[in-house]
Amino acid sequence: MSASQIRPDEGEHTTYAYGRIDARELTATLAQVLDRWPCAGIAIAVITEGGLTWFHGHGLADVGAKTPITEETVFRIGSLTKTFTGVALMQLWEQGLVDLDAPANDYLRTFRLVPAKPNLSPPTVRHLLTHTARVGYWRRLSDLLQPGVGSGDRARPSGAPPLAQYYRRGLPVEVEPGTKWAYSNHGFAALGQMVEDVTGQPLDLYLRDRIFDPLGMEHTDLIRSERVQPNLATGYVLRSRGLKKVADREVPTVGSGGMYSTTADIARYVAALLRIAGKEQGSVLKPETVTAMFQPHFQPDRRVPGMGLAFELGEEGGQKAVGKTGVLSGFHSAMAFAPEKGIGVAVFSNTGGRDGRGATVPLASMLLRLLLGLSVDPIRVDIPPRPEN
Repeated sequence: MSASQIRPDEGEHTTYAYGRIDARELTATLAQVLDRWPCAGIAIAVITEGGLTWFHGHGLADVGAKTPITEETVFRIGSLTKTFTGVALMQLWEQGLVDLDAPANDYLRTFRLVPAKPNLSPPTVRHLLTHTARVGYWRRLSDLLQPGVGSGDRARPSGAPPLAQYYRRGLPVEVEPGTKWAYSNHGFAALGQMVEDVTGQPLDLYLRDRIFDPLGMEHTDLIRSERVQPNLATGYVLRSRGLKKVADREVPTVGSGGMYSTTADIARYVAALLRIAGKEQGSVLKPETVTAMFQPHFQPDRRVPGMGLAFELGEEGGQKAVGKTGVLSGFHSAMAFAPEKGIGVAVFSNTGGRDGRGATVPLASMLLRLLLGLSVDPIRVDIPPRPEN
């Protein structure tokens, strides 16, 4: 029986280099999470350096058609896209085409990052990769009157405008770069445009040629192409009267959140990162580059893990954790892995609003802790008892 065919109701377990994966424990954790955050469908992958090691699909990809969730179901994965854009930038860095500490405007031709005050330093590529360029969540204050536009999560239903039009007045830099962390979809949209401007190739084609195809990700794309259209899940939000389909809209900031992918393909991606992090020569990046991406490049306090290059860092029971989450109306996604243990998880759901509340993030965190032999609901013991501290 192959790993992807393991049925959770059989109570089987499988071993990998660092431990054991117990199907009963995993599905019991899933049931616990779904009791609190029900959804139309959810896909779970346990990933090791060898690839997809355990899969479970629960619910439906399309409620009306009663299409089941499988490892080939295509989800919109939102901000997981940022890690691919980050990998693309680091490929250019390896080739000497981009300097991480050079001003980002040195590589942007289509639009500019514009300081809100004349005394602000120019944001660098590294600032953009770590969400410290101080490019805001909104392009400008007028976006507050257009819900969904400023966040970069939505565009008109018939398609998204090109970034040259979307940022025609420039992308404002509001505070001194490198001083504060502020999550920015627009910053990664700029990085995606940077890949295009440096290579002369559309971002979707670059990602296909340099990342998707080398890793065997045949059902992944940045645009809604023939690679992803046939098995694309329907997105829902949960209302008082039940599930409701979300409006089908394009993402203008594609380098930040435009990707479509499957559980099987993301497992190939995570497995490749785990192998490269384990010092195996990879087809997309060098081991030392992946190691650098998984190190903190912005760490305001030594007690917090800090921010890597495109990847968010964490800690689970003394083990370094790396990952990313994604939120798009109707779709939530999360991946989390422990590079030193060679294991990770990916969780995708086709239910959820833009507030981020849903099953994927807590489930991914709980499953990773379970796989590391930790309590799935840890009690913090490192918080000082005195409020003033």
